[in-house]
Amino acid sequence: MQVDRHPIADRASWLALRQQDVTASVAGAVLGAHEYTTAFELWALKSGLIQEDPEETPAMRRGRLLEDDALQLLAEERPAWRVEAANDTYLRAPAHRIGATPDAYAVDPERPGRGVVQVKTTADTVFRAKWRAEDRSIDLPLWIAVQAIVEAKLSGASWACVVVLVVGHGLDLHVLDVPLHAGIWTRLVDEVALFWRRVETGEPPAADYARDGETIGALWPPDADTPPLDLSASNRAPVLVDERLAVADAIREAEARKKAIDAELVALLAGAPVGRLADGREITRTMQTRAEHVVRASIFPVLRIRNPKRNAAA
Repeated sequence: MQVDRHPIADRASWLALRQQDVTASVAGAVLGAHEYTTAFELWALKSGLIQEDPEETPAMRRGRLLEDDALQLLAEERPAWRVEAANDTYLRAPAHRIGATPDAYAVDPERPGRGVVQVKTTADTVFRAKWRAEDRSIDLPLWIAVQAIVEAKLSGASWACVVVLVVGHGLDLHVLDVPLHAGIWTRLVDEVALFWRRVETGEPPAADYARDGETIGALWPPDADTPPLDLSASNRAPVLVDERLAVADAIREAEARKKAIDAELVALLAGAPVGRLADGREITRTMQTRAEHVVRASIFPVLRIRNPKRNAAA
């Protein structure tokens, strides 16, 4: 398999290189296994229908700034390893249109060849909620394992690991080995080929409506010049409208009930800032300050359900 190596000059050129490939960081999406990106969103991005935000998110910035710290801790905790940063080169397999930017490589004298190191950073609360199993073992998210497998394949590494830097009151490092399952790579190559065919033909994968709302909204903003769409032949539309109205009524009833419950709890507290229940739970009511802020004017779409016939009859 031919793998091209591209030195990374700056962030803009790196983003341009990534646009032509399914990269390791989102490869799990085409397998339906990514926590943050869906296949539908990735299809819209690679089709040029929506644009990737070039700005770093706070989590991305944290990861970039703490990556060197994680590698330093790795070198301290694995003194026999020879660790070398690798994030200055973009790797791509042009025949498959798959790419990757490994974080680092390592040589472990106890196993043959060179390994690829994928660095992740997370808050301690998130680590406990998403990474820790009930038996206290660590569950590596599948999309991260796929990322490490892709990076190992493109870099020719013989082994791979994920280094997780957990940020809390201190810094905790966990080193997780990733088995290089050949079957995952084979399936990924097939799914990526199908993905690019969908991009070429304009045929999107199925949307996940629970996750793809923002992408769908970006693809189809309301156009005031478009005439009303006749949905009278749709069997699905009235079902969705009825369910939305029922959910909206339930939300209003729940909010009203919550407001009444809050009032009764305030009466029970009678001015006390804390009320302790027999089972150990606490009700708190304290003063807090809301900082003054200005909300900038904006234009955004709003979805409503109207009944012109009912309004006309009234």
